[in-house]
Amino acid sequence: MESFVQCHYCKKDLNNPLELVCRHSYCTDCLKKEIQNDKIICPICGTEHPALAASLSSASQDKLATYVIGLNSGEPYSVITDDAPATIVAACSECRNTTDLRPCFHCGKPLCADCRTKHYESQKKEVDKSITSLMTTTNELIVLAQALNTSRSGRIQEYKTIKEQVSTHVKDLVKKLHDDEQVLQKKLDATIQAENEKIAVTERERQYLEKNKAALDQVMEKYRNETNQMILIKMHKDYLDTAPVWKDRLHAHANRISTKKEEELHFHPIPLGTNDGLVGKLTASKNVNVNAPSNDSHLPSLKNPTGSRSCIIL
Repeated sequence: MESFVQCHYCKKDLNNPLELVCRHSYCTDCLKKEIQNDKIICPICGTEHPALAASLSSASQDKLATYVIGLNSGEPYSVITDDAPATIVAACSECRNTTDLRPCFHCGKPLCADCRTKHYESQKKEVDKSITSLMTTTNELIVLAQALNTSRSGRIQEYKTIKEQVSTHVKDLVKKLHDDEQVLQKKLDATIQAENEKIAVTERERQYLEKNKAALDQVMEKYRNETNQMILIKMHKDYLDTAPVWKDRLHAHANRISTKKEEELHFHPIPLGTNDGLVGKLTASKNVNVNAPSNDSHLPSLKNPTGSRSCIIL
């Protein structure tokens, strides 16, 4: 979980974290140092963000990192105990029995011990369902990122073969064809470089998603190992407050890790005498077969991250 909340710049835990529009977070001081010409380029996904040095207007406070850091340290839950005295003695808001009551963290309703337990069980189901959904989406995105880079690596090998085909074809032509060859070679080199850059970006995204997955595992482990019901209730409340942010962040990853933007070049030698060029031309095709689950299936659920909310009981 620690690596999930680590700043990419200083390699330390996020301090006063700010989240860029691309949903990657960094220390505020680190972001200020990286501003150049009133813009910041995210080192993970490569997105360029306009950012005035005085205000960092394109960044917002990162609730998710704060939540994970708090969950890992246990500080927000350190003062919660099962043996704390009841706040009031009155009629329970749910069962109407007069007994010792404590207010709900979220809605403030005074509830008895039995009704608090029912609230806890209801909330636990919601937390389990949410974590399962986030874990499923994270796993799908990791598989998709790996498949995209595998596909790109395969295409790079094909492009290298195409380069050999171009060179062989050019050798059969006279000197005046040399310029056409250079144009094609440069385009292929630029394409290979672009694909390599995409691989690097998607690999950073995949590594970030691995950290995301590890953080989810840690959240689940924290819930499994915590025996204090009151602490669990507070942990559930804090998680549900940040779950929509988590889903939004995964949605940002899903938009970037997508097969829709993939193209593939093909080389078609052209006979002498055509108007398309003596060497040949490169054509791009978006019909790329990537063996990975489509991110279209889980994007609709990520676009509407908010759902029903159970009460949190003190």
